[in-house]
Amino acid sequence: MTMPFLHPTHLTICQKTGTNPNARQKTWLTGMNTILIVIMLCALTATHPAQADNWFQPLSGKPVAQDGDTLEFGFKLVDLYGADSLERFQKCVVNGQDTACGADAWQAITNLIAKTPVRCETKALNRYKRNMAICRNANGVDIGQQMVALGWAIARTDQMPSYAAAEQSAKAARRGAWAGKFIDPLKWRQGKRLPEHEISIY
Repeated sequence: MTMPFLHPTHLTICQKTGTNPNARQKTWLTGMNTILIVIMLCALTATHPAQADNWFQPLSGKPVAQDGDTLEFGFKLVDLYGADSLERFQKCVVNGQDTACGADAWQAITNLIAKTPVRCETKALNRYKRNMAICRNANGVDIGQQMVALGWAIARTDQMPSYAAAEQSAKAARRGAWAGKFIDPLKWRQGKRLPEHEISIY
């Protein structure tokens, strides 16, 4: 009768598990340890249920304005949902004169949040994973809508259709940036400038 060929690996496995009582005991202990770990994980899950995604938790406090539509709560940045403000260093032209309209927008939102706490309800995340939120002060004033009404932000009506009326009012009264010429902040971020601010390279 021909003896079956055993590869050295097979012999090693047999030696470890088939004939060594200590190996069998180690295998049993390993199995018990795995069962205990599973039980402990289940217990932890039961006593500490999974929390909701904290990206969408409301934020409250006294934020600092980074620019006309970005608030900072500690290390958390929040963009106003539906209101796209002039950028901090953006310029406009009023009566043929340059104006620091981006700085004016920053000052306007700073005034809106200066006296009361602010609460922000997140509606979406932008591509930078930054919260986009409807923010109100303690008096219930919608800060984004107010920035649009003051003429320092463009209404993004695909996000907040209700802001359209505030923008029309600002245009009619020539408030804020509507008093002169300016570039939509979205296009300004893409590099577009007023003819007065374009740089010619010869």
